[in-house]
Amino acid sequence: MSVRVKGTDTAIRIRWIPRYTALERYLHWGHTLTFILLTMTGMVLFFPFLAPLARGEAGQFMRLVHRISAVLFAAVPISYAVLQPRRLLLTLKELRFGRDDLGWLKGAIPYYLLGRHVDMPPQGRWNTGEKMNAVILVSGTIIFVITGALMWFGKGVLPVGVFQAAVIIHDLTMFATVSMFIIHFYLAVAHPLMWQSLVSMRYGVISESYAREHHAKWYYGEERAKKLYEEAKARAAAQGKAD
Repeated sequence: MSVRVKGTDTAIRIRWIPRYTALERYLHWGHTLTFILLTMTGMVLFFPFLAPLARGEAGQFMRLVHRISAVLFAAVPISYAVLQPRRLLLTLKELRFGRDDLGWLKGAIPYYLLGRHVDMPPQGRWNTGEKMNAVILVSGTIIFVITGALMWFGKGVLPVGVFQAAVIIHDLTMFATVSMFIIHFYLAVAHPLMWQSLVSMRYGVISESYAREHHAKWYYGEERAKKLYEEAKARAAAQGKAD
């Protein structure tokens, strides 16, 4: 694909590489929408200053939206497992953590938040931050389903202590997942280095240059990516000594 620079005769050729399937993108946006609805309605039911919205017909409506959104939210991973089980297994395999993830965490703050160029170890189709987001969201989904079911169907049936424990765990999980969602949203939508993350979740592709820089193990393969990474570090060290 060629893109012409506005106001000039210069054309830039971009090679796009598939990263996500259409189903993965649809399910991602479905999960995002239902998560936002759950967060908004959950906050109405949680924060005292929003209590007027939780009373009467408005409160009944909020609870209805919350419960419908909860069912759809839980249906997303189930749909993934049913419709693309092999792809799901591949994704779960890619979420394993290793030594390179420690290097990514070490360089993440100066690289992503402070704009400093640091040596980032090669990453797979999912970088460390994306894996952390996925693990927290998947774990949160499981906890939400269990505690939400207890709160939905167990009120007046379960012992008071069990019900209260479910409420507390549910609320703590909300804080954890919302915090990760905010970080994920910032990096995917607002951060200048990561803009193609949003492109990949909209169109399913990323550019070849972006894949080389941010997902080298996925693009080159693990052995070659590590070799290139070590060679780049050696050149940088040699250049540092020369200066």
